[in-house]
Amino acid sequence: MKRDSRINERQRKVLFCAVREYILTKKPVSSERILETSDIQCSGATVRNDLRRLEYLGYLRQPHTSAGRIPTDKGFKFYVEETLKLMKEYYQPSASIHSTYPMSFGDMEKILEGAARALSKITQGAVVLEKPKIDKLKIIRVFVVPVTRHYYIMTVTTELGFMKFIPFRTFEKIDVANFEKLLNKLLVGYALEQMPQRRFEENINEEMIEIAENLVKSLSEDLRNSLIKVGLDTLINSEDFNIQEIRKLSQFFSEDLALKKVMDQTQDLPQILIGSEHGLQGLENFALFIDEYKKEDRSIGKIMVITSKVVKYEEIFSSLRYITSRLTEYFTLAIRKEGIEQ
Repeated sequence: MKRDSRINERQRKVLFCAVREYILTKKPVSSERILETSDIQCSGATVRNDLRRLEYLGYLRQPHTSAGRIPTDKGFKFYVEETLKLMKEYYQPSASIHSTYPMSFGDMEKILEGAARALSKITQGAVVLEKPKIDKLKIIRVFVVPVTRHYYIMTVTTELGFMKFIPFRTFEKIDVANFEKLLNKLLVGYALEQMPQRRFEENINEEMIEIAENLVKSLSEDLRNSLIKVGLDTLINSEDFNIQEIRKLSQFFSEDLALKKVMDQTQDLPQILIGSEHGLQGLENFALFIDEYKKEDRSIGKIMVITSKVVKYEEIFSSLRYITSRLTEYFTLAIRKEGIEQ
């Protein structure tokens, strides 16, 4: 949000205090309350005039004439941007984050699910964690194991330890050793996005080539952009949402394509989208916090936290940044530990 030249420094301070107090109490904020809870040195009449101007400019609204003011989405956005300015150079995550999410090397799926659950517990929000994109990860080994005469299992291991088992059936006679050799030549050392179109031995028959191509396509489609989703019940139970809001939220949370669309369209991370800013009809009372985690300097996945828009933004943001930083550290160390040339 571009700095608004129509409001002076005192009015900026009044607005910040009004939004902060509303987040803490969830009650309309009066001029008297602002003077009680801040170091603003002016009269009640001056603060009331400032509140009226801020309402006129769209930062606050008044539910009814005898009530105090409550923030609009524009007011929340102002508060968030002012808060993030203070956190830009340094942020200190709560000690509870460290105890809730201790990091150790192990099963990658469990690491990611643990991160999502820890983040949901800390923030009291619903969390969507995008698994590392398989097209960004290099494949290190492929195995083919015969199960019965016509059934086989292909096992693919990536550089971060992710493994995928793909069963397949063929009535063609397969030389397992040669077929495994072909798949390793096709895949090992490449991310799927870098994979050459044709790298076949001349003496391999067309049927085997077709099977290999179908398996590669299946692998690419199956592993790309799968999501871990936790904490919907935590979010629903944390606030007094109405039935329609819960229905809309549950529908959105259940649709992977809708979740991915929001995450993919969000650039310049981290981002906080408040109320109508995210464009999700029926979810105007929610905020979305989105960040990414990396493998060294390359993004490999995003995390989104869904909360009420009346929350302590600095705490949610700090917790999300902590988790994404730890995952980046984890996957970068995992790469180096494996000794794979990047």
